[in-house]
Amino acid sequence: MKKYFFLNSLPRSSNTLLGTIINQNPQVSITANTILTDVIYQLHLLKNTEIYQNFPDEKSYNNIIKNVFNNYYKDYQSKFIITRGPWGTPFNLKSLKSIIKKPKFIILYRPVLECLASFIRIERPLDIQLRCHQLMDSNGIIGKNLWSIKNTIESKEDYIIVNYLDLVNNPTNQINKIYKFLKIDTFKHKFENFNQFTANEIEYDDDVLTAELHKIKTDKIEMDEIKIEDYLPSNIIKEYSDLDI
Repeated sequence: MKKYFFLNSLPRSSNTLLGTIINQNPQVSITANTILTDVIYQLHLLKNTEIYQNFPDEKSYNNIIKNVFNNYYKDYQSKFIITRGPWGTPFNLKSLKSIIKKPKFIILYRPVLECLASFIRIERPLDIQLRCHQLMDSNGIIGKNLWSIKNTIESKEDYIIVNYLDLVNNPTNQINKIYKFLKIDTFKHKFENFNQFTANEIEYDDDVLTAELHKIKTDKIEMDEIKIEDYLPSNIIKEYSDLDI
């Protein structure tokens, strides 16, 4: 029987690095950013349709929902699945807790402006301000995940926080911290000369994105130093300067 845990994280905070390292352990898999939150949401919308309301077979519907994790991750060989996504937003959290009563969350965190600057540095958009607002929107990839993290904390869920700096400066300590929190036996990981991220024998295809957002250095772990003023306009820095947890 698989056990499921949840990674609430800001993008550009070393999600790919964390997954690459932990996925060396055959007993544990950190997933890529999952579509499963959207699958559950779309299933929920079916309840609003005429065909469902005409014949509201609640038991059969619940069979789908209750088995959604086991069906989706059926081909994963690991016993422990850490699924990454904005699981802490109000709808996602409510839906999740209807399936798993006491979920555990790992919050991987980096200051918001550093994450934003990292996106701008790698994507090099023509309109920096527009792109920043898109990323920070409530449905944008940074804004939605920040909302998810804050709601997880405010809802007093069972969570730990792993900070970006702590992860890159002392990966052994932080990964053992995760294992202890999840009650998983520790594993001897490689922190040098490791591979790019894979999960369920699948790699990222960043050709569909605006930039190579998931390619990491594999020879060693080192901090990605960013001077935010080099990438973000002053008004953007001012607007989003007080959003950190």
